[in-house]
Amino acid sequence: MLRRGNCPQIMEKESGKMEIKIVEVGENKLKMIVRGEDHTFLNLLQHYLLEDEHVLIAKYNIPHPLTGEPELVVKTNGKNPLEAIKEANEKIIKACNELLQQL
Repeated sequence: MLRRGNCPQIMEKESGKMEIKIVEVGENKLKMIVRGEDHTFLNLLQHYLLEDEHVLIAKYNIPHPLTGEPELVVKTNGKNPLEAIKEANEKIIKACNELLQQL
């Protein structure tokens, strides 16, 4: 189980930093704010999350396109939601690498 002491986490990006702030965590549910991202990444992440048979809900909301902080919610049927997010990100990286090899 995740602990609030782990929050916020910072993930490095080539163009800067993505700040992740976990606002709600449970055994099967995770709600987090993903600062520095928009529909481009969050829609892709949602797509790959929903391919996981253990993910029941994967949705995001950007309250306002200019000032809103994107919020991601993931609910599973027993799988650790953070693990589901990590696996979805790994699939995104793999797909991007395969695309780059074709160029």
